[in-house]
Amino acid sequence: MRLRFVCFVALCDALVQVPPCLHHRQLERGRERTGVVHMMGRKFENNKLKMAKTALAYAKKASYIGKKVVVAVKAGGDDPHNNLQLAKVLSEANALNVPKDVIQRNIKKAMDPVTADYKELTYEAYGAGGVGMIINCLSDNNNRASADVNMIVKKGGCTIASSGSVIFNFSRKGRLALLKEIDEETLLEIAIEAGVDGDVSIEEPDPDGRNDGEEVKSIVLTEASELGAVQSALQDAGYECSGELVHIPNSLVECSAEDAETNYAAIDKLEELDDVTNVEHNMA
Repeated sequence: MRLRFVCFVALCDALVQVPPCLHHRQLERGRERTGVVHMMGRKFENNKLKMAKTALAYAKKASYIGKKVVVAVKAGGDDPHNNLQLAKVLSEANALNVPKDVIQRNIKKAMDPVTADYKELTYEAYGAGGVGMIINCLSDNNNRASADVNMIVKKGGCTIASSGSVIFNFSRKGRLALLKEIDEETLLEIAIEAGVDGDVSIEEPDPDGRNDGEEVKSIVLTEASELGAVQSALQDAGYECSGELVHIPNSLVECSAEDAETNYAAIDKLEELDDVTNVEHNMA
């Protein structure tokens, strides 16, 4: 009887024992599933970071437009029919899909005599690896803006530079973000008809460096003095666009991956400040 029982147990063990090849395949599948989970996790985190950066860029643009509304209203009143500067800002706001309540709130804010006016401020800095940075601000408090920028620059491993020591490495240009594509021939025709004498050129949108949104299809560069003329001509021709004056680097600076990481971290921190409009650099 005992012999029969031992034989029965041995038979059960044989039946439930997983063959080595099957066991190996199960382990491999387990590793594959784990790999997929890790890949999905990284993709999810990357998407979250991308979405957060996009949201921050949009918030910065809306805030910048709001400040420009305050500046325009204080300079020429709240009627866009009589205030060309305000009309231009409202056109840009429309192109950037800035909510109307943001515009109305800032118009009302600007009409309050207690509200301080905004001023454009520019700071220059050297990043790691000799990279030049231009920090553009639009602030109603110079002391706050200066203190915050200086603190982040120093904490980020960069150095505040004297005025003019960085900016001479850049050229001042007009930059227009168009909501639909345009070809060079059409652009030249529009520019010539508008009496534009300087160079105009087309570039691809730059979502990383300039925070161009997905709605931006073409970028047009102009001479700084002719930004307004080209923008008006494009809008008259049916091309919705927003414009700004920018600094284009004359040459790019190569730096190590470690220096680039340091610089981008400092730039991200600076652009989180409400007073900072954007940070331009000549990093390759």
